[in-house]
Amino acid sequence: MFRARRYRVLIIFAAAFLLTFIHFARSRDWSDSSIEQPVGVHPPDPASAYPNQPQAPKPDNPAAAAAIEESDKYVVPEPNRGSSGSAPSTEKPKIISPVGPSSGSKGSSSSLKDATKDKAPVIAPSKDGSKDLTPVGGAGRLPPPTTEDPSSIQEEMDNGGAGRHSVDGPSTGIRWKKFTEQFPVLAGETIKLPKERSKIPKLQAKFKDESSSDKQERLQRLSTIKAEFKHAWQGYKKIAMGHDEVKPLSKQVEDPFNGWGATLVDSLDTLWIMELKEEFTEAVDVVKKIDFKTSSRGDIPLFETTIRYLGGLLGAYDISGHRYTVLLEKAEELAEILIGAFDTPNRMPHLYYRWAPEFAARRHRASIRAGLAEIGSLSLEFTRLAQLTQQDKYYDAIARITNELEKIQDSTSIPGLWPLRINAQGCTKYDALRNGSPTREQHAASTTQSISTKTRRPYSAPTDMESYKNLIPRDVEVDAEGPVQLANGTHAANLPSVEARQQQSPLASQCNGGLELPISSRENKFTMGGMADSTYEYLPKEYLLLGGLEQYQSMYTKAAAAARKHLVFQPMVKGGRDIRFMASASVTPGKGPDIKDLEYEGTHLTCFVGGMFALGAKTFGIEGDLDLAAKLTDGCVWAYEVTQTGIMPERFRLLSCQKGSACEWDQATFDTGVARWSRLDPAAGPQFRNGESAYAERIKMGMIDESREPVGKTIPMAMPGSLNPHDSDIVEKRSGSSAAISSAVSATSAISSPTPFPGTADLENRDAPRSPPSPDSPQASVGKDHLPAGMISIPLPKYILRPEAIESVFIMYRLTGEESWRKKGWQMFEAIVKHTRTDLAHAGINDVTAQKPTQMDTMESFWLAETLKYFYLLFSDTTVVDLDKYVLNTEAHPFLRPSS
Repeated sequence: MFRARRYRVLIIFAAAFLLTFIHFARSRDWSDSSIEQPVGVHPPDPASAYPNQPQAPKPDNPAAAAAIEESDKYVVPEPNRGSSGSAPSTEKPKIISPVGPSSGSKGSSSSLKDATKDKAPVIAPSKDGSKDLTPVGGAGRLPPPTTEDPSSIQEEMDNGGAGRHSVDGPSTGIRWKKFTEQFPVLAGETIKLPKERSKIPKLQAKFKDESSSDKQERLQRLSTIKAEFKHAWQGYKKIAMGHDEVKPLSKQVEDPFNGWGATLVDSLDTLWIMELKEEFTEAVDVVKKIDFKTSSRGDIPLFETTIRYLGGLLGAYDISGHRYTVLLEKAEELAEILIGAFDTPNRMPHLYYRWAPEFAARRHRASIRAGLAEIGSLSLEFTRLAQLTQQDKYYDAIARITNELEKIQDSTSIPGLWPLRINAQGCTKYDALRNGSPTREQHAASTTQSISTKTRRPYSAPTDMESYKNLIPRDVEVDAEGPVQLANGTHAANLPSVEARQQQSPLASQCNGGLELPISSRENKFTMGGMADSTYEYLPKEYLLLGGLEQYQSMYTKAAAAARKHLVFQPMVKGGRDIRFMASASVTPGKGPDIKDLEYEGTHLTCFVGGMFALGAKTFGIEGDLDLAAKLTDGCVWAYEVTQTGIMPERFRLLSCQKGSACEWDQATFDTGVARWSRLDPAAGPQFRNGESAYAERIKMGMIDESREPVGKTIPMAMPGSLNPHDSDIVEKRSGSSAAISSAVSATSAISSPTPFPGTADLENRDAPRSPPSPDSPQASVGKDHLPAGMISIPLPKYILRPEAIESVFIMYRLTGEESWRKKGWQMFEAIVKHTRTDLAHAGINDVTAQKPTQMDTMESFWLAETLKYFYLLFSDTTVVDLDKYVLNTEAHPFLRPSS
């Protein structure tokens, strides 16, 4: 007979254990579970569905977790210009803690030691300075940082985009499939292609007849450029045919753009233009085999895919005279996948589209931090596809974006220009933040105070069917195909219909607004360079492609006027050369456009503006802008001429002259500007300007963590320090007073991101003696620090085969007919090939100021798609890709103008 008293100790223990288990089971942290998944549609575990992609840990900080949930998992960009970026490392990313905006330079050991473990993890940049996207809640995703470090914004600007993400290995076998749109455009509301045409002025100049000797020289140079293209193409074909890129030093492959063959598709029209017809036909045969419905990468970067793949297919179809119908068929196949990214409540696209059915079946919202270039540079490709297929849905998709950009153009902090980030989500839940309530950062901070950092945020799991009914309409979408099954195996046959849930969902009722200005003031930065460039570039080009739609003319003239007034500046350089550059501006909301922090700098990405201003001047008859275009283009040519290699660095800083001044060279002012810049770093004394001893000394002082590779490098004398870029008052105190520095020099206190001292490997050839130039030479340097006269610092001295400078040189020649542009272009070509050619193909270089720069193991697809194409077109017969017949997209793919 059972007697309870004998077992009372065991019974009490069992009851206590059971109660404890129930308590913890009900109050476990559900932050690791996605409450946005459709019931019955369970996305694969990222580690199993995308085994080749590294996984990021979930943040322990409740504030960070709340920020992720609130923002629907931001996309954390990694380097790239829409069409560019440094190649990411193939090594596994290192997880570190953020050091905050006021900490020391990146990678300093003291900063790492002080960082607390409860901060949200971020990804450490790899050896070459790029970041590797690590997925959270899906492949290719990262949570947002709790605070926006200005250095991360600068890094994005330097690289121009977020699309690069290499994933090793083949496709997982998961295939995309088309779903019925959840937020379709209503019947009769589709925006149709404009039919009317306006009279557009002739763009190309009338060229002089060339002599036989000039023609012979031109054809010889043309042949040399073609030979370099064939060298690079054969290297790609031998090692990486069908892959995205070839690595020219290690002779391996890399797939940063979904592995569909970015270089292959990007190079198609160049092959045709260079009359390599056999290679073109062979390449088309490989293109036929591309399967856009699967990928080893879990998301599709909409911008990069549109300009490279969709643009490449359409450009090759147009330039080849529409003889290869398979090119248009493949373009349509890809576009049917991409159009799913626009299926959001407000029809603003999801810029990193998770294409797999498990995610594609879900409802999408656009990003609250959409990159300006990424959302504003889709118009040419989708418009041309709409023209060729006569399907208005493609034009409707981008016309809605244009309409929204137009609505907010006059209400930004610098009317006429847009900030780097746009809130594209359209959700009314952010109205309180926009109307003066605490910012996202303040909200996160208050959350941190109210919740202990030692405990995880509880989230009660639903325990009955009624709870599930209440949860699903709020946060979960349902698979439209087949019966719904809950996580515990229960069928939900009696749940509300899909249509009913759509009506109840806040997505449909609260997220159908338009574009909004950014919530964070730190994103209120204005530039025509990286992260913004092609949005402005596409305004006059879309006008030309559509045959003269007034909307684009109005938007362009406003943007050009604002840039002319607020961003264009004249730097102080030797020889009295009358050149111009574009500054970037940070504006505090509410203070007006005339109260802003300006960064007087030159970047390779911004060099496209010369060609854009020239195109706008001729298209719209803007007086004076053709002359401005020449000065902007010549500024980039100057930046090529003054370096040791004859190649322009990625980014460098300048001294701006006051508007209306004579802008004459003053050595004392320049020396003071350089010294001022070096004093921004407390360790930037003379002992830190030479070689390995300086690097070792910084390690001893705890300023560099030996366990990590340096993120980047800077010219030693111009090392920026650990100051917050916005602490101009501290900069002024450190710099001291100097009557020799003009007020324009003072503006340089708005420095960009802290950059670490170069590592031992990067110092190779840095201290090699250089032949002293003549005092009046453009390569005259400052002492032993090798700074070209005119550049006060070079934070980013590498060159990754970028095309923007030669792009503007080509456009200037075609629109003016001035032979001097060809001479300048040839000098650029010789310098680039000399330092980038390898035995297999071509490679970027890490330091344009070194006598013998080290090559980098990357050859981006735009080397064949843009850079070599622009060099070739510069010396081609001017009827080849006639700018009165074609429009070139931002990847240099030629689209035929319908009126031509």
